[in-house]
Amino acid sequence: MERIVIYTDTLEVETIAPALQDYEILRAASTAELARAIVERSRVIALIIEKTRSDESFLRLLSSIKKSFPILQICLITDSAADRDSADPAIVDCSIARGGESLIEELQTFVSKIEITERRDHSRFDWPLQGSLTLDAKNWQTYNLWALSADGAFLESPTGAPTPGSTATLKVSFQNSRMVTLCEVLDRRPPSSRLPAGFAVRFTQLSADSMQLFDRIVQDALVQTLLEPGSEPEIPTLGGEDLSIPGFESF
Repeated sequence: MERIVIYTDTLEVETIAPALQDYEILRAASTAELARAIVERSRVIALIIEKTRSDESFLRLLSSIKKSFPILQICLITDSAADRDSADPAIVDCSIARGGESLIEELQTFVSKIEITERRDHSRFDWPLQGSLTLDAKNWQTYNLWALSADGAFLESPTGAPTPGSTATLKVSFQNSRMVTLCEVLDRRPPSSRLPAGFAVRFTQLSADSMQLFDRIVQDALVQTLLEPGSEPEIPTLGGEDLSIPGFESF
């Protein structure tokens, strides 16, 4: 079941629940709970907030959420039609006046227009990392590495790429350790607004424990980014228990 997060001081969830009866409702009581819900809970499709939450720092948080999760729809419940008309369309997808008699109807219209887009099974994050790739266990090529997740990564390559479908070994360096895994080379991609030219790899050897570790460190970085827009989460440092997981080793 898809989930909708409600972030409110005064609006009772029961008041708007009739408009959301086809969804699981999650209520966040703080910005930290809000960030964690968005990052860690699957199938979150929308956020409903009150105007009372819309101070400058919270608007920065919303902007960061929209940048990191563009498929997430945001609805703002305001005090008046004037507030509704002044909502920033770059952040807010829908604004509804709280006092209107059609609050439930407008919320129903909002959720009915949401296009359900599957979020990735595993979140990803762009640390300034480097990866070393080899196809023959002898000749290693170093790449800037983007979009790291438990699924794989994207390797920056202005010119050329290994043959798609090739099996390779990838080493990813962290602060005090590195991860070594087999991977499959995917198709080369041209530059986009988010990524430079390069190619992706899909990890093929990570254990369930390794995936859980990746998910944890990526989610922690995403939460920090949402709560502290403009901050740069440090490259992960793995502890002794993490380094006991197969595929990870200290320098």
